Amino acid sequence: MIKHLGEEPVTFINSGFARTPETPLENEAVTVRCRMDDTEETPALTLRAGDGQMERVIEGTTKDGQFYTFELGAFPHVQTIEYKFSTQSEHTRWFSFDVSMLETVKKPLGLYRDGDTLRVALCKDVSLAITGGESLVMELIQAPATGEPCGETTITLPDGFSFVLGSDSICTLNRLSEIICTCEGFTFQRNAQGRVSKAAMRMHMTCAHIFGAGERFDTVELNGHTVGGLVEEKFTFQGEHTYLPMPFFLTDKGFGWYRASSIPVGMRFGAVTEIEQETEGELLTRDELYFGSPMEVLRRYIVRTGRPELPPEWAFGVWISANGWKNDAEVEAQLTALKRFRYPASVLVLEQWSDERTFYRWHDTNWKDPAKTVQRMRDAGLHLVLWQIPVVKHQLDGDPGETLTRDTLYAIENGYVVRSADGTPYRLTDRWFRESYLLDFTNPEAVRWWFDKRKPLLEMGVEGFKTDGGEFLFEKTARLADGSSGLASRNRYPALYIGAYHTFMHENGINGVTFSRAGYAGAQTQPIHWAGDQKSEWSEFRACLNAGISAGLSGVLFWSFDIGGFAGLIPDAELYLRSTAMGCFCPVMQWHAEPRYGQFEAGLGDAYNNDRSPWNLAEKLEDERVLTVSCAFARLHETLRPYLWTEAQNAVQTGRPMMAHLCLDYPDDPRAWTANDQYMLGRDLLVAPLTHEGEDSRTVYLPTGSWTEFFTGEVFEGPLEMQVVCPLERIPVYRKEGAQCRP
Repeated sequence: MIKHLGEEPVTFINSGFARTPETPLENEAVTVRCRMDDTEETPALTLRAGDGQMERVIEGTTKDGQFYTFELGAFPHVQTIEYKFSTQSEHTRWFSFDVSMLETVKKPLGLYRDGDTLRVALCKDVSLAITGGESLVMELIQAPATGEPCGETTITLPDGFSFVLGSDSICTLNRLSEIICTCEGFTFQRNAQGRVSKAAMRMHMTCAHIFGAGERFDTVELNGHTVGGLVEEKFTFQGEHTYLPMPFFLTDKGFGWYRASSIPVGMRFGAVTEIEQETEGELLTRDELYFGSPMEVLRRYIVRTGRPELPPEWAFGVWISANGWKNDAEVEAQLTALKRFRYPASVLVLEQWSDERTFYRWHDTNWKDPAKTVQRMRDAGLHLVLWQIPVVKHQLDGDPGETLTRDTLYAIENGYVVRSADGTPYRLTDRWFRESYLLDFTNPEAVRWWFDKRKPLLEMGVEGFKTDGGEFLFEKTARLADGSSGLASRNRYPALYIGAYHTFMHENGINGVTFSRAGYAGAQTQPIHWAGDQKSEWSEFRACLNAGISAGLSGVLFWSFDIGGFAGLIPDAELYLRSTAMGCFCPVMQWHAEPRYGQFEAGLGDAYNNDRSPWNLAEKLEDERVLTVSCAFARLHETLRPYLWTEAQNAVQTGRPMMAHLCLDYPDDPRAWTANDQYMLGRDLLVAPLTHEGEDSRTVYLPTGSWTEFFTGEVFEGPLEMQVVCPLERIPVYRKEGAQCRP
C-alpha cells in the first residue's frame, strides 16, 4: 500500500510521508515523501504541471526501506502542480498543490465610508471592512473597497479606546494618548487562480503580557512565543502542541482579540505579532476586539462563543480510573479498596469495557452481567462514565466479527462517514486507529444511527462518556455532509462529536457529563475537559499546571488532569503526592493510568499493575505515606464539594473559570500578571502547587487583602511575596478574608 498525505500543516507532527512545504512559493524547492506498507515494490512519481508541460517520472530514494523521498525541485512561477505515485500493482489518486506568489501590503490604497462601515483598500481586490460599537469588528474580504472616499477617520470605542484609520498607516489602536497596537501590514499568498489562499496580518503591540490561545502546555505567557491553532493528538510531552487551541487572547492593555473562524489560526507574539490563516470561501478573516478588564474581555468572548453548561454536582467529587480495569473482578477490587480505605470517590471511569470493536457492546466474556455491574457501582455511590471514540473501527489484527463488518458496510453505504474529495470514505491516515472511518456528526441520520446503538447504556445507568479523541480529521479536502471541508472542520469536529453526546444524554433525560481532551472555541458549552496524556515526570506535571491556567484564560471553566501522570513507569512518591495535592484543589480530582502493558517502558508486561491508585502505588513503592496522604487529600476534596459546586454555578453565570489566573481578579496589580504558577480555585482560595523535584518550599505571592493559610490558620496581609515551606502532606493554599470553606 502506498501512503501519502497531500496536505499536512506544519504544526502537525511530521508523518514522514507528506509534502514539504505544503504550499510552496515561487522558486521554493519541494520535496514529497511516501511510505510503502506491506510490499517490497519501489514506487515512482509522475509529475505534471498545469501550464502544459509534459509529464515526467521521478524515481525516489529509499529511507529505512519503507519511506521514499522525491525531490521535485523549485517552480519558477505561479501554477498548479499535480503528481501521483505508482507501482506495477498500484497507483494513488492525483495530488495537487499551487505554487503561489507572495504579495506584501504596507500602506492602504484608499479609505472609503460605506454607511456605518469603513473600508480600507489594501490592494485592487482585497479590502478591510471595519465597524465599531461595543466591540471592534474587522473583516478581511477579497473584494474591492466600495463607498465614498474619505480621509483619516477615528472610531471611538469603549474604555477610552479609539481606532484610527489613515492614509500613511493602515490602522492603529489607541487608548487615550497611548498607541497600543499598530498594523504593520498584510501578506497575501495567491494561488494560480489569483485567489488569496493564505493571509497574515502583521502588527506591533505594546503589551507586556498576553494570555490565552487555548490550553497551552509550554507556557502561560504568550509574549515571545509562537502558538499553532490546530487541534492535535500528541501523546505525552505536548510542548507547543495542544488538543485544545483557541483563536483568542487577552492582554494587559485592556483589550482582547478573537479570530472568529474554525480554520486553524497561527499566532506569533514578539517584536512583530503575526496572525496567519488559510482562507476558504469569500470571507477571508473576521477579527473581533473586546475592551475592558481581563475578566470583562473573557466574559465577552464566552458570550460570543456559546453559553456555558453546568455539569452535575456529582462531577465535582473524586474520579477514579485506569485503563487496566477490564472485567468484573477489577471493578470489584476497586469497590473493596474504596470501602476499606474510606476513599470518597464519586465517579468511576471504565475504558476497557467494550468489545474493542464497536464501542457500544460490552465485552461479553469479561463482563458476565453488565447491568448488575453498573448497579453495584451505583449502590457504592459511584456514577459510571464510559470511554468512547468517534470512529467506525478498522480491525488491523484478527477477525472484525459480524457486528463490526455489518456496521462498517452500513455506515459507508448510507454516507454516515466523512468522505474524501473524490467521494470515497475518508480513512485515518496513520497512528491511532489508522485506516478507521470517521463518523460524520453533521449528518443527522448518522447521529441517530450511532446513538440508537448506545441507548441501552443509558438505560442501564451510565451517566457520562469519556469522549476521547476528536483530532483525526487530517485531510483538508475531505467533505462532511453539511458541505464543509476538512480544512474548515478539523477544529470544529470535536465540538460536533462531543456536542452530539450532550444532546444524546439530554434527549434521554440524563443529567450527565462528557470528559474530553479535544476542543476549540466554545468548549465551555461541553464540559468537562482534561489535559490528555502525560508521562509520569516532573516536567509533565509543570506542563499540566500551565495547561490548567491557560485553559481557564481561554474560557474553559472546568478542567482536570491525570494525577501523577498517565504513561510510563509509575511516579515516585514525591511526584505523586505533590500532584495529588494540586488535584485536590482542582475542579475535578482524578487519577488514571495507561494500558497495563505500557506504551513506554513496557518490560514489566501486561500482568503488571500500573494503576495510579493510592493503594496500588503504596504497595509498589513500599511507602505507606502514599496511601495515607492521598486518602487525606481525597477526603479534603470531598469536604470542598459544596464550595466547588457553588463556584461552578458562579462560573456558568459569570464566565469566570474555576481555575483563574490572578490577573482576572487583580488586573491593576502588576505582580498578579506575572504569577503564572499559582491560581485562584473559585473566588476564595489561592493555590500555589509545588512542581519541582526535591523542593520543600516555594515563593508565593498574595495580592492585596487579608489571607489565612488554609491548613495552619496563620494570617497574612497582602500584597506580600514570601517563601513558604511546605511538607508533602500539605500544599500552599490561602483563604481570602470572608471565605466560608474550611479544611
